[in-house]
Amino acid sequence: MGLVNRGRGVFAALPSYVAAVAELSVSAALTDDVSGAVVIVPGSGDWWQAMLAARAGGAAAVVVADPHVLPREALTPRPWPSGLPVIVERPRLRPDVVADAVRARRGSPARMVTVECAAPAAGLDAVIRDGFGWARSLVQGPLTLRSGAAVAQARIALLDAAGPAGRSIPATLAGTATGGRHAGGLLQLLALGEVRTEVTVDQPAGLTRLETSTGDGTLRAPERYESSARLALRRALSACSAGHPVTDLNELLEDSALTWDLCGA
Repeated sequence: MGLVNRGRGVFAALPSYVAAVAELSVSAALTDDVSGAVVIVPGSGDWWQAMLAARAGGAAAVVVADPHVLPREALTPRPWPSGLPVIVERPRLRPDVVADAVRARRGSPARMVTVECAAPAAGLDAVIRDGFGWARSLVQGPLTLRSGAAVAQARIALLDAAGPAGRSIPATLAGTATGGRHAGGLLQLLALGEVRTEVTVDQPAGLTRLETSTGDGTLRAPERYESSARLALRRALSACSAGHPVTDLNELLEDSALTWDLCGA
């Protein structure tokens, strides 16, 4: 009788991750024991404290599922120890789609970036944070908030980033609160230069579209059918087995810092 490979234990209660474990049955299996497991932390509530609890329980890796924006003072102590990989699932900022966008530009720098966001008021700041993440990814460098304004129903930010040869790349972001209670939001990004990148993420419609325009025409990237949860879990399992460094948490905190600064403008 052969041995059954149950794969890495995954401590999860969220339905999307339970389904992802079932789809990755060769490399993952549900477990009730946090120790040595990939622990899925829901992004609602105080997810930072839940992440600390997973580390204290001996987790091999943590996945933070679609985190909302916590107050700056809630994210203590910091920094997070580098020995425990943390994968952050950001459905509006999927790493595979970001990689497609960067690769399609073929090294051509963006000269200007504009981002527009819309979401119900309770989720607007999280969509804005991911808009900052998209801008950061396309300019391939840190952003600096130069000025901004925030009121109950809207946000606007003027930013720049250091581009190639020290060239300053301007960026703008506008966010608007909408009615309704549908989860998620709408995010549209435009990166201009010799190559034009246009990104649309419409969560209520289940749409993610990436188009790249050059002198040869416009190319639309193939649709990604893998769920965001399954992608995040695969990355966590890979981080456990390969030991590659993961920068998700640092990038999330960088984008969150801009969001906090904008909200305090």
